[in-house]
Amino acid sequence: VAKIKNDKKAKEREKREIESNSRRHLANVRVVQKNLVYVIGLPASLSTEETLRSQDYFGQFGRINKIVVNRRQTGSSSHHPTVGVYVTYATKEEATRAINAVDGSMLEGR
Repeated sequence: VAKIKNDKKAKEREKREIESNSRRHLANVRVVQKNLVYVIGLPASLSTEETLRSQDYFGQFGRINKIVVNRRQTGSSSHHPTVGVYVTYATKEEATRAINAVDGSMLEGR
């Protein structure tokens, strides 16, 4: 039984090492997505996908393919927690419109 377990662990280790080596050449590669917008400092109260997709917020700039909300506190104050949001638009032009509209803007005093 112990031999079987050891053999299985060795195979798993070997598999992980092969996967790691196959990705090693990507370590210094930077991927640029021109249709991706990253926004920080949003109030936690706005952190639902439905709210962010609405025409009142990021939906007004174009068709959104995906939204990912980073709920870790990015603000320095625990009294006013903020979130970061990744918004992926259908086109780079839509993403550019969103960036131009919200860059440097204030929302709820932030």
